[in-house]
Amino acid sequence: MRLVTGPRDEAWKGRGVAPFADFEDRVAVLTGAASGIGRELLLDLVGRGTHVAVCDVDRRGLDVAVRRARAVNPAVRVSAHVLDVSDADAVARFRDEVALAHGGDAVHLLFNNAAVAHGGSFVTGGREDWERTFAVSWYGVYHCTRAFLPMLLAADRGVVVNTASVNALWASLGPGAPHTACSSAKFAVRGFTESLLVDFRVHAPHLSAVLVLPGHVRTGMPSPPRTWRRALGSLFAGYQPVSSATAAALIIDAVRNGRWRVVIGDDAAAVDERVRADPWTAYD
Repeated sequence: MRLVTGPRDEAWKGRGVAPFADFEDRVAVLTGAASGIGRELLLDLVGRGTHVAVCDVDRRGLDVAVRRARAVNPAVRVSAHVLDVSDADAVARFRDEVALAHGGDAVHLLFNNAAVAHGGSFVTGGREDWERTFAVSWYGVYHCTRAFLPMLLAADRGVVVNTASVNALWASLGPGAPHTACSSAKFAVRGFTESLLVDFRVHAPHLSAVLVLPGHVRTGMPSPPRTWRRALGSLFAGYQPVSSATAAALIIDAVRNGRWRVVIGDDAAAVDERVRADPWTAYD
């Protein structure tokens, strides 16, 4: 399993973002926390003494995750909020609830983790699945970042962590397997996050952004089809999926050490290197 921070670690040394080393008594907002990477991020954060506001559409899963988090560290505040991040009005209410629950106007960490994966073919697939995937996986990131930006600006230090996907690097699931809605949304997340790096440096230098590009991680999301192991000429046919806990630990480590680009898993690392080396034939 690999963590990649740039084309070559030494070449990118010194070109990251400011480390965020102190998590204790900070306030984090985390979407998609009922399962998978989101739940593991929650458990990691509370273990570091971070107060966390979590949201998901899955009330039951969210309740279980919050109970586990409170058992890990009863001293921190963990507030649970059931909402759909594709709904801008619901996200605005979420922001107001977070301010009340956590007693302040500042948020230090925003983890945009919520996503869905449907709408494979734009040509033959249904419009509803396609637009639902794009709305959650892209507009959820946009709505939450827009809503919580004033609270991030009010903090002494802040980080926006956006979980994209290996499909923000390569818009396919292998031979004959289009993945248009998810790839479109994740390419948008990637461009937005990289744009924020520049925007924050100019207009809010106490803020930074982190782009997460995971490959196949064991979560509640659907596993890639069999074509994934045959992708790019079976380049990573022997890969093993990464656990949600491992992915969460790598994300927190990147935030803590000031790495703005996190590629997780052997499959994602292979795609990243292959597409960079020869983008012209990536879809042949």
